[in-house]
Amino acid sequence: MRVVAPLPFLIAPAIVLGSSAIHVAHADEVASFYGGRNLNLVAGFNVGGGADLYARLIARHLGRHLPGGPTVIVRNMPGAGSMAAANHVFNVSPRDGSEIGLFAGNIAVDPVIGGVATKYDARQFHWIGAPASETAVCLASKTTAFKTFDDVLARDMVTGAAGTGTYDFPIVLNSLLGTRFKLVKGYNGSSGLRLALERGEIEGFCGVGLTSVQSLDLTDKVNILLQIALARNPRLPNVPLVMDYAGTEQDRQVMRLLFGWLAMERPIAAPPGTPESRVKALREAFDETMRDPLFVSDIDKASLAFAPMSGKHIASFVGEIYETSPAVARKAAQLLGRAR
Repeated sequence: MRVVAPLPFLIAPAIVLGSSAIHVAHADEVASFYGGRNLNLVAGFNVGGGADLYARLIARHLGRHLPGGPTVIVRNMPGAGSMAAANHVFNVSPRDGSEIGLFAGNIAVDPVIGGVATKYDARQFHWIGAPASETAVCLASKTTAFKTFDDVLARDMVTGAAGTGTYDFPIVLNSLLGTRFKLVKGYNGSSGLRLALERGEIEGFCGVGLTSVQSLDLTDKVNILLQIALARNPRLPNVPLVMDYAGTEQDRQVMRLLFGWLAMERPIAAPPGTPESRVKALREAFDETMRDPLFVSDIDKASLAFAPMSGKHIASFVGEIYETSPAVARKAAQLLGRAR
């Protein structure tokens, strides 16, 4: 009698062998593409700032974890809070994996809010990963009368603004919670804000990252009044969280839209149309870089925040943000003073 083996046992080895062959073929293709090539990393920020430092540290290590070992070259493209770089990568960069970009996290939510010159759909980027999350804070000099967040609800505080977060966040808090931040615009980055604080030109500022506060050596010179994030930072156990002040469910959703991107500070993306095998290789190389002891040591020496987020998790977050109701998006736009 002839015995016929069950079909799954006959084809399983072939499936395994076929999958292995495909994996090897993809790895060979990626190595062939990147071998002897430069990988451009477009950083949407000025040279010398914290975001630029992230870009340069990632560039120093990323190539070692990519098949073919390309040299990663940072190309700075500041403008509109990194929107110029996002528009460039989405519309102009080669779609072959030879150029990627590093942006501010708000790039992912700006198209949903509207009112700014976005020329991209954040869902169509191939998100590679982000090296850190951040907690923004509102702070006041210890030489002032502002000791708690309630003080800013009671009277005006002269507040410096140097860019997107340090302008948008206090504007939102003024409208949503009734804070009384009195903005003075035009300062040059967080270092300019520190100098203005030390000179007594301003009483504090709001919307700067906790990491920047530490790197500017301000920790012992200021009172941190509020933490801005979706979840409480364990380093600030006694500082109130902005989400605790949401008066309605819609306010909570608005805060999630406006502040949620802090969970993926400095995300990296490849343009739409990048071959799947190279996207996969870039994501794996990024994840391996985040685990690389040499990279972690460099991050620690630079006193930068470090809480990586994978490309898949960023893509999931962006997909959720694009499901935001029109009413919530309209309110967020109104709070920021953006026409819709």
